[in-house]
Amino acid sequence: MEKFNYIIGMFYVLICLYSAKMLILLTGLNIPAPLVGLIMLFLLLKGRILAPQRLAATCQSLIAYMALFFIPVGVGFIEHLQLIAQHKLLILSLLFLLPCLVLFSVGKLAAKGKYRD
Repeated sequence: MEKFNYIIGMFYVLICLYSAKMLILLTGLNIPAPLVGLIMLFLLLKGRILAPQRLAATCQSLIAYMALFFIPVGVGFIEHLQLIAQHKLLILSLLFLLPCLVLFSVGKLAAKGKYRD
């Protein structure tokens, strides 16, 4: 029953989000659609149209992974600066040499093939 409540809760969240996207598209407002979707969800909950129990399972799982949405990449970069310094040659080769090698290989293979328009 827990999975069913999770699916129903996610359905309500997605319905609010896509309804907000449609509203923004139709009205041409300059407001982010996720914000409008959250306001719609809030109004549904406040007006007791939607029971909070329907969203409990979905909200618990979303809150558990909320940190992944807001932690900047820079924090992870600074945290692992010593590890990056140890493997800087490997990282530089992966960033520069490997793409050049792939482009060169694809160019050579494409030169051998026949072209169609």
